Amino acid sequence: MTNMDDKEEKEETQVENEETHGVTGDQTQIPNGTAMEPATHEDSKETDHIKDADDDKINKEQLDINANEGPSIEKGHEKVDAGDEKRVPQENVNMQEEGQGDQDSKQQGDQQQTSEGDTKNREQLENEKNIKNVEETNKDASAIINVEIKEKPKQSAEEVRHIDNDTKKSHHKVHRSKPTPVEKDSSFVKEVKREAKRVEDRLNPNRSHPSKPKKVKKGIFVSYSPDAGFLERKFVVETVRQLKENNLAEDIWFDKDEKNTDNPCWFSQRMEAVEKCRAAVLILSDSYFMCPVSVYEGKALLERQMVDASSVKVDLVLFSSLEETEIPRQYNHLLRTMVDLTAGIHAKKSLAEKTSVVIGSLMEDLEKYAVINSPPVPYTPPEHDFNGEYKKKKICQWSVGDLQEWLFKLGIKEFYRQSLAEGMVDGFLLMSVTDQDMIHHLGIESRVVRKKIMQQILLTLDKEHKQPDNWHLRARTQKSKSNSVYLVYDPADVRLAQNLKADLLKKGLQVIHHQKLGQSKEEFLQLNGPSIATATYVLVILTDSATNSPFVFHEVLFSDWLGKKIVTAMFHNIWHSLRPALKAVLGECPSVDFETKLYGESMDVLEHYIKPLRSVPGVVLEQAYLNKMADGLKPLGILANSTSPTEYTSDEAEPRVFISYQWDMQSKVEDIKRLLEANSFLCWADISPTMTQRGHSSMSTRSGHSHVDSSETLQSQIQRNMKAAAVVLCCITPKYMQSDNCVKDLTLAETLHKPIVPVMLRFCPWPPEGAPSQVRKIFVRLPSPPIDLSNEKLFKQNIHVVVERIRKVIVVPK
Repeated sequence: MTNMDDKEEKEETQVENEETHGVTGDQTQIPNGTAMEPATHEDSKETDHIKDADDDKINKEQLDINANEGPSIEKGHEKVDAGDEKRVPQENVNMQEEGQGDQDSKQQGDQQQTSEGDTKNREQLENEKNIKNVEETNKDASAIINVEIKEKPKQSAEEVRHIDNDTKKSHHKVHRSKPTPVEKDSSFVKEVKREAKRVEDRLNPNRSHPSKPKKVKKGIFVSYSPDAGFLERKFVVETVRQLKENNLAEDIWFDKDEKNTDNPCWFSQRMEAVEKCRAAVLILSDSYFMCPVSVYEGKALLERQMVDASSVKVDLVLFSSLEETEIPRQYNHLLRTMVDLTAGIHAKKSLAEKTSVVIGSLMEDLEKYAVINSPPVPYTPPEHDFNGEYKKKKICQWSVGDLQEWLFKLGIKEFYRQSLAEGMVDGFLLMSVTDQDMIHHLGIESRVVRKKIMQQILLTLDKEHKQPDNWHLRARTQKSKSNSVYLVYDPADVRLAQNLKADLLKKGLQVIHHQKLGQSKEEFLQLNGPSIATATYVLVILTDSATNSPFVFHEVLFSDWLGKKIVTAMFHNIWHSLRPALKAVLGECPSVDFETKLYGESMDVLEHYIKPLRSVPGVVLEQAYLNKMADGLKPLGILANSTSPTEYTSDEAEPRVFISYQWDMQSKVEDIKRLLEANSFLCWADISPTMTQRGHSSMSTRSGHSHVDSSETLQSQIQRNMKAAAVVLCCITPKYMQSDNCVKDLTLAETLHKPIVPVMLRFCPWPPEGAPSQVRKIFVRLPSPPIDLSNEKLFKQNIHVVVERIRKVIVVPK
């Protein structure tokens, strides 16, 4: 019975509530206009009670806020201290008005029944009032605080609903309100955000946005030969290390520390550092003057000094005595301050003592060009914990610890590993270690251990060679296509390049050029480097646009690093505005004059150089045509500085080089002749194929400038020109040894007491076994063996030795 009575009482209470509040339909309308879900009979009383409690709680909080001097206002997810006297009262008033508006609406809802249309109108008026109050508040607050606004300012209504929901959750009766649609930020709101952000940055200067640090240019460049041996490399590494310990850690540019020795842009990055440095230290040796990279660096530095003597300070360090080369005369003005480690008491000093001598001699000068002056870099001993990190690196990037772990994995005993660790041998030095170095400098006497280490180095390098990022190493060994030309030009000259390409295609040549530019120099070379590797010749178009073009710069240096035959088409004489690095590389390259000569004649010269007509069977060329072709091709440095066509005509007092060679090697002989002429040595070499009765060429007119009497016999021409020559350059091949004319030329040279400089264009045993006895005796009496130019690599490496040996013979007459 008790349950029935309770049920009847609840039903009566529900009827009274419906009559009092004017409920119609299925939904109960809250004064703020939010539609609630249908309420049950059991929840009616409880909902009214909760609403009354919420209103009391809101009014109490507003009174507490007004009583405090510095309240905290909740804005979204950010709590902001409101210390401004003008702003805080306004916000409190707004909150009171909003609370009061809600309370009035509540009371009106309790007193009378309102329609749904009237409720919506009242809501709209209240919201407009709230928005206006919030906007006025934000205008004052935006000057000192950062308010993150994400939707239209309806914060008071949202807070009421939020408190209502929390209260309902506490009574385990959750009634979710429908979400208010979020509108896009107005222009006013965006402006408030930007202004608040600027004010916050001004008030909080320590909170700076992360930015990429600006890279400081390193002003001291260390130039050394990449082909240097172990001992010389170790000297360079120790010298750099001690310089860095003397507060020059961030001023020294050393490619090993830049970690770019395995980069395809390595050569161009070195030359860029040469052009930007304020001081340079050159470690001189025979290897330095035989390696093209270091030779180019020296030339670029001297070119900079020639233009402006104060642009760069150059210090020379002679590490080892020069036996095969000598210091070029362009360095004479620097010899007075050179640190010579090969003479006097320095010659017998150890490597560490020599390093100290260099540091003591150069440190005072180099400090003047240091701008960073960073403190000494603390030495970090190699880690003894083997973690396999060396497997993720290339050999040239291995540290001392990586090398020790690699040796440990190979099963090398600790005694031998310790000897390499004491010598601070890392991957950079390991690349230059030879069997003799391990015996004399590292104390590894075990032949088995040495052999094992050398074999594993080769295997590791072979694996690295196959990695995708080592495409440039594979490109260097790639076989080029015959009669193929790669065009190097600036994108601004694309129309000129297309016209030149069309004319070359008509002549039966394969022409390729860059297709994509990429986003960086590394990507540019990766996209176009393989195409350069397939070409036999590289044709550089020189115009005003090519002067400072990064595309021309990187393609030319990469082509030279690949060992390609570079020829320039000079449409404008830009020699004096070229970058020093390009002058060093292109100065001795053959060039065709398109600026002052007729276009058709220049194209004929270019075609004859790339695709000689003498290779066509059955074609007999006239001497006048050959002389014209030879006259149109000159080294760029000489062509750019020439003032008249007769510059090459020389008097009898000027030194000459008589070149004796076999006809089948004429192409390589022409390269030698061109390089010697670029170094001011006028040569005499036959370029006419009509003298086939000699079997080889032992004399010729010079580039068409010699007027030979037609009645003069061939033998008299040989005698006259060899007598005028200062030295005889003998180009040795197996066929040359078997030629009768070889005997005649060498016998005549010995009779006239002419010094003979032998070069080997094709390999043959020395002394030559199959040569005539008279020739064999002459070769045995020569003071030095022939200079090996038998392949492209040796030719590029040793051609400077030929130049220096000829210069030594001419300067010091025998």
